[in-house]
Formats: sequence, structure tokens, C-alpha cells
Amino acid sequence: MSVYIITATISCLIIWLEEKVSDKFKKSKKLLLCIAIIIPACIAGMRADTIGTDVRTYVEPLQYFANSCNNFNEYINYSGTLYNGQHLLRFEKGYLSLIYICSRLDKGLFLNFFASEVIILSTLIAGLYKFNKKYRVSLCLSFFIFLTLFYNSSFNLVRQCIAIFILFYGFNFLIRKEWIKYIITIVIAMLFHNSAIIGVLFLLIYWFLYGKEEKRKSKTENIFNNNYLKIICIAIVGLILTFMPIVMKRIFSSSPLFAQYLGYIPDTISLSISQLVVKLPFLIIILIEWKSMKDNPLRYFYLLMAIIDILFSQFSGYSALSTASAFAGRISAYTSAFYIYSVPNALMLDVNKNRKIILMFVLILFLIVYWYHFTIVLNYNETFPYVFSSAYFK
Repeated sequence: MSVYIITATISCLIIWLEEKVSDKFKKSKKLLLCIAIIIPACIAGMRADTIGTDVRTYVEPLQYFANSCNNFNEYINYSGTLYNGQHLLRFEKGYLSLIYICSRLDKGLFLNFFASEVIILSTLIAGLYKFNKKYRVSLCLSFFIFLTLFYNSSFNLVRQCIAIFILFYGFNFLIRKEWIKYIITIVIAMLFHNSAIIGVLFLLIYWFLYGKEEKRKSKTENIFNNNYLKIICIAIVGLILTFMPIVMKRIFSSSPLFAQYLGYIPDTISLSISQLVVKLPFLIIILIEWKSMKDNPLRYFYLLMAIIDILFSQFSGYSALSTASAFAGRISAYTSAFYIYSVPNALMLDVNKNRKIILMFVLILFLIVYWYHFTIVLNYNETFPYVFSSAYFK
């Protein structure tokens, strides 16, 4: 546990220092950000192959297979299975290519782990840095939210975390209405995990809210230009999406074509109190700071993402061990990533310093408790206790 605490403390202090350095010293600021990335990336790279549930499921087998291949064509076009029975074709080409490049430079797992984490952290920092030019955020607080919500998960959900934070960076294209660039971002993210297709939903929501510039405002304006009504409409769509799998299962229950997939869907949905406890603090902060964000158009998007995140997270109410629960939890990770933007941005706009300090203190305390409970007590993602690879102690 001490490894994670020391890593988080040092990295956050470095980013806090970077924020205090004047913009005149751009090289110094960039150097500090690089150090803040390299430290947690090295910890990720130096871990044993027992840290992270998916490491032995696909990361290590892919590394060993890439080591054995003589050329890229032989590797990428292989249609067989890995030594543990995993079929190579089930993995996305972008991630396969990353593994192959790493295998040419390092036959062990360090570069594999390190490179994956660098991509995640770099897209995170670059996304925040670019976002901060348009909307103010505390880089230190945003990074702390990442460390408590996603850092340990990135040791396990490697492919998906890369995809999540590629989309995270791409959000900057959305707020600038650079639609084509965002679509390209979705495609790139899908090269690492197919679930990144959810980026299309974010695109549609953002376009629905902000796609058409309002030339005039009057009492007779189109009712669908009302952002509150848009929020209600999308929340209803979210509810429909929540219950749709159960409806589809009942409709196609007798179809052999969908039998393989229908087995993952439960017969009923139940409320997940634990997920509400985890998600509600973020929504509450957004609501408390709603008036503070009156001049920030993104507050409607923030609110919607928080609502949709809560709806998606309710899939985990199926069962703590079900495949559907795990899959739904992974999908909600994309919506949870927006808290790294929204909550620090909301707090930065609060003119009431006392309220701001109290909310930040409560948030940080909550995140620490969340991280301890899920990472240490429940050992989600199987990253505790941290163990260094034996390769560094020979």
C-alpha cells in the first residue's frame, strides 16, 4: 500500500508545483509534467505479472507470443490461439501493434507495462492541459481523482484504460466542435478497445446540446433549444438503455443466434446501493456548484454525464460476480472519466472560498476512502499488495 501512497503523493506534489511555476518557464513546467508521468508509469512497469487481473489473461500471453514471432506479418495475421487458449483475433490491432513494438525492444514485461501507462497518463495530462486553456481546472485535483479512480484499474483493464483516456483527450475536440477530429479519436480509441464506440454517444449528446448555434432567444424559441428539456430527454434515453438488455432478452429468448450473448444478461435489474454511494458525491458537487457555473455552458453536459453514469452503473446491481456486472462496470468507466474534468472545473468557479475548501476537503476524503475500500479491502483489479517483479532483484 505504501508504494501507491508514496507514488500518488510525489506525483501530486510535482503537479501542484507545476501549477505554481510561472507560464514564462514553459520548459520547466513541461519537465515537471514529464516527471509526474514517468514516476507512476515506472511503478506500473516494475510490477510483477501477478498484479492486475488481466495481466495473465492476455497481456503476458501476448507478450510471449510477440517474442516468438520473426516479423510483424506473422504476428498480426496469426489466426490461432495463445498458450492460455485466448484467440488472437479477439484483440484489437492497435494494442497488438503496441505489444509487438515493445517486444522488439524488451522481451520482458517492463516496457509493455510502462508504455501502456505512459499512453494513459500522457493523454490524461495532455487532455487536462488543453482543457485548462479554455476552462479552468486544478490539474492537481484532477490528477488525484485519476489516481484514486483509475490508476489501479489501469493495471488490470489495460486496453480499455488506453481507450478511455484517448477519448478523454478527444473531449477537447468536442468542446471546440471539431467533429471530424473527434470521430478520428473514436476510431483510434477503438484500435485499443472496441467499447470505445461509446464515444459516438458522447458525440451525439454534445451535438444535441450545443451543435446548433442559437442565433436568437425569445419566448417563441424552439422548445428543443431548451437545455433543461434536452437533459430530461437524454436521461429518459439513458433509462431506456438501462432496461433494454432485459427487454431484448425476453424478445429473443428463443433465438439460437443470440443465445451466447443473452446468457450474460440477467432476468431482472436491481438497485445497486453501493454504486449510488460511489457516484452521488460527484453529482451532488455539480448540483451545489450549479449557480457558480451559470456562465459555463458545459454544466449541462456535466450534469448529463453524471446522470448517465449513475444509470449505467446500476447494471452492476445484477450481481457482484456476473459477466454482465463486469461489462457494465467497464462501460460506466467512460462516463466516470468525465468527473476528472467536471468536478475540478466546477470547484474552480466557486467564488465562495469557504464552501470551496470544504467541498474539496470532503471530496478528497471521500476519494481516499473509496480507493482504500475498493483497492485494499476488496482488492478490485487484484493490485494489492503491490509486488515488484523478481527481475529487479536477481
